Amino acid sequence: MSPFSLFLARLAGARIDVLRQLPGQIPKQVAMGAVLLTTAFFAAISAAYALYITGVTAGWFFALVAGLVWGVAILNLDRMLVLGLSQERSMKKLVMLAAPRVVLAVIIGVVISTPLMLKVFESEIEAQLNRNILAAQEQLRSDLNNSTASADLTAAESELAELRALINAGPSADPAANPKIQSVQAEIDALNEEAAEQKADYDRLQGLAIAEEEGSGGTGIAGCADMCLEKKRLANEAKARWEETLGEVQAKEGDKARLASELEGTLLEESERRIADAEVELPIVEQTVAQLREQISSAQDTSYQLEQANQGIIARLKALNDLSAGDSTAAAARYAVAALFMCLELLPVIFKVLTNLGKQTAYDDVLAKQEEVEVAAATADIDAKRERDKLRTDAQMEAEKDRIDKQQAAVLKINDAVVAHQVDVIDAALERWTDHAKETASERLNSWAATLGGTGTVGMPPAGMPPRPTAASVTLDKSGTGNGEYGRPTPRGGTATRTLVDPLPDPTRI
Repeated sequence: MSPFSLFLARLAGARIDVLRQLPGQIPKQVAMGAVLLTTAFFAAISAAYALYITGVTAGWFFALVAGLVWGVAILNLDRMLVLGLSQERSMKKLVMLAAPRVVLAVIIGVVISTPLMLKVFESEIEAQLNRNILAAQEQLRSDLNNSTASADLTAAESELAELRALINAGPSADPAANPKIQSVQAEIDALNEEAAEQKADYDRLQGLAIAEEEGSGGTGIAGCADMCLEKKRLANEAKARWEETLGEVQAKEGDKARLASELEGTLLEESERRIADAEVELPIVEQTVAQLREQISSAQDTSYQLEQANQGIIARLKALNDLSAGDSTAAAARYAVAALFMCLELLPVIFKVLTNLGKQTAYDDVLAKQEEVEVAAATADIDAKRERDKLRTDAQMEAEKDRIDKQQAAVLKINDAVVAHQVDVIDAALERWTDHAKETASERLNSWAATLGGTGTVGMPPAGMPPRPTAASVTLDKSGTGNGEYGRPTPRGGTATRTLVDPLPDPTRI
């Protein structure tokens, strides 16, 4: 297997170790890899050209680098989608997996084919682009003519023409040149136009009424019936409106004659004053007209320049759409190129789906068995590792349990030793306390016996001594010390009471 064939097979997602065992399956995998590489190549070229013509990148080098990145992205995407269909055999699942890929192929096909179509139809697009620019400029001119600035310019130019005409005519005593009379004359002209329209309407209605009465029109029945009367009524109303307008015209003519008579002596003076005012106002109006003309011209020039410079990808796409809409041949060529790239994008998926729906190949059989062996080996390794981990955990638990048991036994042994030592200490303390108590009792008894020997009467205390009690008691508290009846301390360790009853026993017996 050559290095390039090995590369294409790897690109198609094939396992080289399986292909080495099945050399006959190599061409199919190489073909799949070639299809993926071809699609990525066209994607890279298309992206590079699109970036170059739009001016996004500075020069061919950066456009090619960016196109190469885009081609690699498309290659990885196609490869991932093809690998996702590798072992699937169910028709339903294949359709479900392939449906998103078809939609994606359509999108990618359009994206890839559009820049190339811009290059293929470059001359036609340039012509259509120029036509679009001229149409945009004409639309701009129309918008400017209908704009507020254009209306202001028209009004200013009209005013400028009137001022110049007034100045050029010079002073005049003609009443027709007076603005007041001109205003009345304008009203008269408007009324005359209205009267002419009303006269035409009256003539039309009168003709209809006559035709209805004669039977040559309308219902075609001679005689003046209801319809004839209605038409005569409408004609009479039109005549009344016409005559009323004629009356208004005559009234305005009278106003005009009266006004001319009133201004007869001041017409020349007023004309001179109006000319003087026009000479003062003329420079202002001229400046206004010049400013408006410059503003409109600047807007036109700027817009024209922008339209001329607007030759980017959006303008070219619009020109391509306009070209396709107006020319069926161009539209068919455009859609054919787009369909071609869509087919190129769909070819890997179609090829893989057809392969999976057909008979299972030797490569698929060997691949399935190889994967089963690898899965079994991997599963065995995982199970063995899990068992080792379990044994290790159990050993650690046993060791920890043994350590805790031994520690507990040591603690119990120490506690037993402490308790035994405490018992010995208590026994020794009790023994010493017993000896001390005996000695104290003996001393007290001896002292008491001595006091008995100094008296003359048995049972009576010596002179100066208190009477001998009939009974003596000694109380011992738990601490081993305390006070007896005579204020002597009592032994520690508790309370003990010892009673001596007369007659006292023989001291020698005690």
